[in-house]
Amino acid sequence: LKLFYDAGILHQLIGAFKKVLHLPQFDGYHHYPVDLHSIKCIEALENIHDPHVKALYTPLSAADKLLLKAVILLHDTGKGRKQDHSEVGTKLILPFIKNLKLPAHQYDRAALLVRHHVTMSNVAYRENLYHEKTLYQFMSKIKTPENLTLLYILTYADINGVGPGTYTSFGANLLHELYEASLEIASQNDRIGDALKRQNKEKKLINDSEFSALSKIEQKKILSIESDLFFFKHTPHEIVAISQQAFGCQNFTYALAVEAGLVIHIFRKIPLNLGYLLGKLSYLDVASMDIFTLFDGIKYFKIEFLQRPKEGTLEQIELIIDEAFDMSKKLDLPKPIIKPGDITLECDHSIHYAQLNLTTANQRGLLAYFVQLFDEAHINIATAKIHTNKNVARDHFLIEKQNRMCDNAREIIAKLVGE
Repeated sequence: LKLFYDAGILHQLIGAFKKVLHLPQFDGYHHYPVDLHSIKCIEALENIHDPHVKALYTPLSAADKLLLKAVILLHDTGKGRKQDHSEVGTKLILPFIKNLKLPAHQYDRAALLVRHHVTMSNVAYRENLYHEKTLYQFMSKIKTPENLTLLYILTYADINGVGPGTYTSFGANLLHELYEASLEIASQNDRIGDALKRQNKEKKLINDSEFSALSKIEQKKILSIESDLFFFKHTPHEIVAISQQAFGCQNFTYALAVEAGLVIHIFRKIPLNLGYLLGKLSYLDVASMDIFTLFDGIKYFKIEFLQRPKEGTLEQIELIIDEAFDMSKKLDLPKPIIKPGDITLECDHSIHYAQLNLTTANQRGLLAYFVQLFDEAHINIATAKIHTNKNVARDHFLIEKQNRMCDNAREIIAKLVGE
């Protein structure tokens, strides 16, 4: 390659280099013009010094090594145009790959690697690698462990091809951490799919006029909300409306609405004695309840009941809600019948959260009893989805992993069923 470059015929042999022939890069980062940088990247691939990268490269099949070399050679040939060079590069790589007679399933892989050839370094250097949202969003783009491995090697070669001293031990550690963490969650296809769905929801929200009218700080707070379900469940208008109410919350605020049944909306910064509240209102059947952790320590509760309250009782219900912010209040709740098989605890749901699922016969005061036990066990509910249909309660609680919860899963379930 260097011989062809020095002879001035590289662009004649590989047409994709015509637009980047001796193209300088005045970005304060790259040491070489685009075409020479590409050759330096190939040199780095053929002389891998990082033991982690070398251990991944050596066992690759001949087809994968050929694909990787082609991608590394042409990854920047989309530069020198008005469009994003990564997107242009995906169009340039395909004819080259086809000429190499590689299998058809490699075409999409080659395009993906070129499209995301700067993604891994951007995520490793700029984002929080200990935040699971970062990992799921990253893997939603990369899709498979095989693509991840090839991208890691490509990123190594790309950085080394920039110039001497660019690939540092600090950067190498960040890339390796991102690779290992992403590999760990790569098999969780449902969560990766959620991350992709979340990204699409965020794009719609960002393009919404009501969202655009908010301050940049307010927008950032909304996008920082952990719960994917919050974004899946609500329209952009609803997300903005809920968030605007939360922005004005000092200690707590609530609103009651009477639709098909009673609906209570609560925003709180200070602790809410949810078990007490549900216990006092247990004469009404809970149809659904959502709990979302928003921002600035604010939680949002939406509790929907099947029945409408009796006329003239709304003031009494408001008094109960006010009292529910007194954490010293306790109720002697009747113990519902819950079997051990009615409860499952998914500790591998995500890095920071476990999911507790309850499917059992609906019983008066069931949810109040359950939530009160959560409070007593200091189990923090991040998100809850409560649903009752045909006299069956199907409740899902996303709870923070704490106090060696998953090590004591059997004991926690035993306490919840009253064994």
